[in-house]
Amino acid sequence: MHKQTPTLLGNSEHLRFSMRILRALAHPLRLRIIRMIHENDGSANVGEIFEALEIEQSVASQHLRVLRQAALVKTRRDRKFIYYSLDYERIARTTSAIAVLKE
Repeated sequence: MHKQTPTLLGNSEHLRFSMRILRALAHPLRLRIIRMIHENDGSANVGEIFEALEIEQSVASQHLRVLRQAALVKTRRDRKFIYYSLDYERIARTTSAIAVLKE
């Protein structure tokens, strides 16, 4: 018997948002950004990210925008810097949903 999960088969808005999350996680550089933020005690600003990953600032900003739109990272301003932190709860729910799909 095949399990169905209502949260994965919900309305079209939920499906679009789920697709945004999967798209965000599908790019290797975004996964590197997530790993870098995690290894940096869960928070980093754009400068720290692009320096650590040896990429252009504009590239880091573009990828962070995708992660923000997927609600995988949160932002907080500290004077002139914007710090990015991971939304561990959303990441955990996403990986759980993917695991269900693999069953």
